[in-house]
Amino acid sequence: MISSEAPLVSVVIATRNRSELLKVGIHSVLNQTFENFELIIVDDGSTDNTEQVVKSIDDSRLIYVRGKGEGISAARNIGAQNSRGEWTAVHDDDDIMLPDRLEEQLKFINDSVDFIYGAFINFDDETAELQLHHGRNYGYGPALMSGFAPGHSTWLVRTELLKTFRYDEGIESAVDNNITFRMLRSGVRFKHSGVICLLRRVHSGRITNQGGQGQKYVAQMNLSFLKRSFTPQSIQELSKAARRDWGPVDKTNWETKYLGFLPDHLVKRSGFVVIAKQDPDLKESFQRLQVLDAAGMNWAEYFAICGAGVQTNRVSVRVRENSEIEEILNGIEIPRPYSKKSSHDLITEYALSSIHSRQDGFFESTDVLVLAVGPAQDWTDQQISVTKQRFSTTENGSEVMGGIIPLHSLEAADGIKMTLFGDGVLDCRIFVSGTTEKVREITKNDLRSDAINKTA
Repeated sequence: MISSEAPLVSVVIATRNRSELLKVGIHSVLNQTFENFELIIVDDGSTDNTEQVVKSIDDSRLIYVRGKGEGISAARNIGAQNSRGEWTAVHDDDDIMLPDRLEEQLKFINDSVDFIYGAFINFDDETAELQLHHGRNYGYGPALMSGFAPGHSTWLVRTELLKTFRYDEGIESAVDNNITFRMLRSGVRFKHSGVICLLRRVHSGRITNQGGQGQKYVAQMNLSFLKRSFTPQSIQELSKAARRDWGPVDKTNWETKYLGFLPDHLVKRSGFVVIAKQDPDLKESFQRLQVLDAAGMNWAEYFAICGAGVQTNRVSVRVRENSEIEEILNGIEIPRPYSKKSSHDLITEYALSSIHSRQDGFFESTDVLVLAVGPAQDWTDQQISVTKQRFSTTENGSEVMGGIIPLHSLEAADGIKMTLFGDGVLDCRIFVSGTTEKVREITKNDLRSDAINKTA
C-alpha cells in the first residue's frame, strides 16, 4: 500500500530484461541509512521475470510501473511523472547504491542548489578491478572540454526539473549528457557533493557498451549543440580553466573502503560487524551490542546490516582468487573461534570508540574516564548507578557489560577505582583524554603508573 504522505525523495530505476541484476540494485536502495523515500521501478516492456521479481519484494516503498517498451528515455520520463518526492535520485538497474548515499547527499540540499551529484566507482564484474570517477565541478568548462556530464546514477535533482526538461525520447544513448547540457544552458544550479554514491558494474550487457558508434555520434551531437553559443577562443579558455577543477572527493583508502559491498563472487569477507541498539526496557544510556561474523554473511545480509548503520571497521575484505588458490586459502584459514576477539575485548573497544563518535557533546568536557568491564551478574547496584553510559553483549550465553564514568580529575577516578572496583571482580581502567600537553599536565603527579594516555 502506497503511503498518502509524499516522501522527500523518489528513487527511480528504469529497467528491461535484467531481473537478476535488478534484484541486487533494489536491495541496495531499500537498505539505505536514510528511509524517507519511494522506489519506483519502471519496467520498459521486459519479457523475463522482472515483474515477478519486483512484486515478490515486500516493502511499502516499492512501486512497480509497467512501460510500453518505448525505450530507456521514455521509461525515465514515466518514472519522473510518477515521482511524488521533492527530489529524485537516479539509479541504474545494474549498479549498487552505497548504503549512506542518500543520507550524505541530502546534507547538501538548500535553496541555492537544484542538482546535486557525486562520484562513483566502476567495478569489473569478472575481476573486481576498481576505477574511481570523482568528476569535475560542473559548468560550461568541463562540458565544453570533453562533453563531461555528472555520473547519471549519482544525480539527486529536483523532481520538477526532470518533469520539465524530460529525457529526449528520440535518442537511446548519451541521454544524460543531452538533458544536463540543456539544464546547464537554462541556468540550473549544479553542486558536486563529493560523496562516492555507488559501485557501477562494468559488464558486457551495459547500454554504454551496446551503444557503440551510436553513442559516440549522439554525444558529439550533444556537444555541438552546447558549443553553438561560444567562440573557439572562449571554449579554449573555459576548457583550460576546467582541467584542474576536480570535485571535493575524499579519496582516502577508497580502493579498500568499499570492497565489502562488492558481490560475493568477487570478494571474501572476514572479521565481524558490531550492532549497537538502545534497549527500550532499560535506561536511555544503555546499549545492547550484537557481534556478527562477517564471514558467515552473504552480500544481501551484509548490505542490510550496513544499511542499519553498524560499525564495519573490523571487517576485512579480500578479492577472490581463482578456484585453485581459493581452495588452498580455505584450507589454511584460521579457525573461526580464534579469528574473533572476545566479547570482553570488543565491548572495551566499542565503548572507547563511542566516546569520540557521539555527536551530542556528552563527553566533550570530560578529562578522565573510568571504564569497567565484566560479567553482568557481577555488577553491583552502586557500580551501575555511577556509570553514564553502558554497553552489553552476550558471549557463550553469559552477558558481558561495560560502563563509562566521566570525571574531571585523575584523583577522583583513582578514588572510584579503589572504592567501587577495588575487589578486582571487574576489569577497571582509567583513561585520560585530550591533547598531549593536557595529558601531561593531568598526569604529572600520576596516582597510577598504568594510567593510559589518550592523545587527540
